[in-house]
Amino acid sequence: MEVDHAQISSHCRTQYGLISRTQAFDAGMTRHQIQRQLDTKRWRAPAPGVYHDSAVPVTPHSRLLAACIAHGGLASHRAAAALHGINGFRLVRPEIVVARGRGRSASGVRLHRSTQMDLAKPVPRERIPCTGLARTLLDLASVVSRQQLESALDCVLRDRRLTYEDLYEVVVSHSRQGRDGLTLLRAVLDDQCGDGPVPLSDWSRWVSNLLVRSGLDSPALEYRVHDAAGRFLAQVDLAYPRRRLAIELDSVRWHHNRESFVGDRRRRNQLQAAGWDVLNFTWEDYADRSGELCAVVAKALAAA
Repeated sequence: MEVDHAQISSHCRTQYGLISRTQAFDAGMTRHQIQRQLDTKRWRAPAPGVYHDSAVPVTPHSRLLAACIAHGGLASHRAAAALHGINGFRLVRPEIVVARGRGRSASGVRLHRSTQMDLAKPVPRERIPCTGLARTLLDLASVVSRQQLESALDCVLRDRRLTYEDLYEVVVSHSRQGRDGLTLLRAVLDDQCGDGPVPLSDWSRWVSNLLVRSGLDSPALEYRVHDAAGRFLAQVDLAYPRRRLAIELDSVRWHHNRESFVGDRRRRNQLQAAGWDVLNFTWEDYADRSGELCAVVAKALAAA
């Protein structure tokens, strides 16, 4: 098989001077030809199974990509933060994540192992495979200070690259006992979000999206309920009108005063008298027990 030099050049040009052993074989090279490139110092081997064209300068990007190729991993943590352009992070030392049981420790490389690679949502950043932005922030929470994490969150929220819902979704999807970074990220989100600056309309949308992702129909938002005579009874946060099921979201900020305390119970009585079932959920139900929340709604819909 004739060596496809154009293909080899293309790989090196688009991969910071790098080519993998597999790519070299696919281009028609033999082991002897690869070894000759190394012996003549036209190529060097920065990592197992990865070669670098000596005519191309070594850079932080080439070192990071070489580690990703050699270990079958993704740029992660601080390296991923730098690739995503999060303020305060520079690409200095290669840092990657690989599946648990894969990858050997390598000099100069920060290697993390994960049982949740299926949730990494990889994306290319600057021609390097990288963990998705939300996953990157969760990983960051395991290796940086609270102040650094708060600054990183401010950066992506300010640029509107992520929403609070996106961040809570990554917390929920990765939730397991002992998961690194989970406690700190959740604490920062609750302080920034929780019963503070999140409008109830946004929270209603998040719960609606959660229910849809669980396989339920999309509920109506800010639904106005009328009685049989057409008189207005109440406006509820979410509703399944055909099933006469209302969902109310209880916030400490908006509901823990005497006027709301009395009004909420009066509205609930009026809705139940009109034949409606009413479910009430708190912020903790959404953030901590989202699966249980969806199950309760599903059961209520089935009963209705």
